[in-house]
Amino acid sequence: MIAYKGFSQYLTSVLGNGRKETSIFQPGQTLREESSKTGRSGFHCCENPFECLTYYSMNGTNRFFKVEASGDIDEDESERITCTEITLLEELTPLQLALEGMKYIVTHPDRSKWEQYHGSVTVAPEAAEAAARKNIAIARGKDPKVKGPEGSILGLIKEDENGIVACKLFVQKAELADKWCRLTEERTIREVA
Repeated sequence: MIAYKGFSQYLTSVLGNGRKETSIFQPGQTLREESSKTGRSGFHCCENPFECLTYYSMNGTNRFFKVEASGDIDEDESERITCTEITLLEELTPLQLALEGMKYIVTHPDRSKWEQYHGSVTVAPEAAEAAARKNIAIARGKDPKVKGPEGSILGLIKEDENGIVACKLFVQKAELADKWCRLTEERTIREVA
């Protein structure tokens, strides 16, 4: 299954049993563990990309990957996954992480843990704000709005009583920097009047 995993800058991570992984992960390489039990053993990863930020902050040195989780898989109610085999598929930039996170929300709109507050990443109902360049802010609701400085990564997920009807992810431009923005019917971005 496709999942997401955070790492230190050197591609090391802590296993569920608390011991530091001695081998350094390599993209494309499959690593194996004897057993998987969430919170205790195996390779941990998350179904929701933004859940990785609970364990590894988006601080400019930590790294995030799309992974293939396989072998013996164990899951818990927190959307954590533990597996006996893991393969790093692709390293994600902040923009790609935001895109994967939005795709997750759109694909699983009824999952209860879509709201996220992780310092540099906010996914909130109706309004979200990015504090700095390359920070992520995504708002979801009937008339969502977002704002952030130039270079911040912003997303809008518009829904009605039938579900999600439109979404857009964009990098904030200079002319709209630090202004509240909404999604129009034509799926363009406009400043909130």
